[in-house]
Amino acid sequence: MCIVKTEHQFEIIFATTYPNFTKNLVINYGKFTYSELKMCMYLRMGFSNEEVLKQMNISKSTLDNLRSGVRKKMG
Repeated sequence: MCIVKTEHQFEIIFATTYPNFTKNLVINYGKFTYSELKMCMYLRMGFSNEEVLKQMNISKSTLDNLRSGVRKKMG
């Protein structure tokens, strides 16, 4: 997967590819933080954990915490 250069570029590509993804997450599972949604979007696009870390500029432990939070919200 290629590295996306800007947030805006990523959001445009994502919205075009998966137009209802974030809306469906929120409708089906409730509130997510912006970081949780962003992580879900990267993973949905097939980014590896390493690529998500680089794109979001976060540590492995932060990614683990985001994933844990999403899992709890999704039941």
